[in-house]
Amino acid sequence: MTHILIDSDWTEHRLTTGSLHLKSATGATGQSTDFFRLAERINPKRAFLFVSTVLGRHIPVAPNVHRAALQRLAAKVSDQLLDGPVFVMGYAETAVGLGAGVFQELRRTYPGRAMGYQATTRFEPSARDVWFRIEEPHSHASSHAILKPKIGVLHQGPGSTLVLVDDETTTGTTFCNLAARLYETGVRFDRVVLATLTDWSEGSAADGVSGAIPGAEVAAVSLFDGAWRWEQDTTQDRLPQLPGSIEAECPAWRPTGEAPLEAARFGIAGAAADTMNAELAAQLFSEVGLDALPCDARILVLGSGEHVWDPFLFAETIAESRPETRFAATTRSPILLGEAIEKKIAFGDHYGLGVALLDALGTFVVVDQNANVVRFGGIKAEVAAWAASPRWSLPI
Repeated sequence: MTHILIDSDWTEHRLTTGSLHLKSATGATGQSTDFFRLAERINPKRAFLFVSTVLGRHIPVAPNVHRAALQRLAAKVSDQLLDGPVFVMGYAETAVGLGAGVFQELRRTYPGRAMGYQATTRFEPSARDVWFRIEEPHSHASSHAILKPKIGVLHQGPGSTLVLVDDETTTGTTFCNLAARLYETGVRFDRVVLATLTDWSEGSAADGVSGAIPGAEVAAVSLFDGAWRWEQDTTQDRLPQLPGSIEAECPAWRPTGEAPLEAARFGIAGAAADTMNAELAAQLFSEVGLDALPCDARILVLGSGEHVWDPFLFAETIAESRPETRFAATTRSPILLGEAIEKKIAFGDHYGLGVALLDALGTFVVVDQNANVVRFGGIKAEVAAWAASPRWSLPI
């Protein structure tokens, strides 16, 4: 990827299939590009990708760095809330944990407020559990299902605020699609807040949602605002195509909504914002042998797909005594190697905690959605050998 400074505002980034032009929002203060990098992906609809350095999806991140980003974004959301109830939603798969983090921070700020959180999902228990569906047109996996929320999750009505959270927005179409379908189902909000790490929509996201939810005030907040322009390389004979599907290696997995560490597909009521409690974290810490590791041990807590919030909370707990702990999650985005992505492991996405992935991890422990330690890999029985291991991976 070649970076060219066009003028004081715009930069050009030459990719394999075209050129991406970027600029920071005019008049924006305190903005930094340190928390995202550019990468390419194998997708004819969208050849570029903004890779966050604070999200923990493509690049491992220290838990305190991720927490700081959550707090900054939640503070911006907090300034826009009305006095009534709040309903927060995050987008699968990238913003499932980001949305949960914003929700948790808002709960800490307003502990007595009626509040709930729910994430979209690409995994359905059955058709009868689906509330409605939306599409994300430019995505590699475009279909989102919104399941029927648990009691106490959905809060609407007079004085209510809907908070939609995603890692980034470029056109606002995905925000608009979800807002429109919520309105069609009959739920009503007096204000909508769009929250992102990076907002490249130049106001189109907020404008689109304003049209989708008549009568509601709409605000957009982010940690970075900018503009983008894409110029396709017309000399390219054929655009890169998405990787083909892979046959499942195990029976299809179906969420129940009852497992203690399951993603918030059916929602989280306000009182359950901290799903990974301190007692469970301490139990897992001891059970997988982390208490035997030296203080400078390098530990990677790896979430699987939409299961990212509890792995992050676990990583945050571990980092209190093992500061070299990092957090990351697997992704279905077909990303290319380059400046932002130096290494990658590709494996069949059969949602059985990745047999092929485990083969590549070396020393690891697997914790399932029921908080059970179900598999050890590359670990000798002696605790002394565990302590000598330079890196652990814990896919939860």
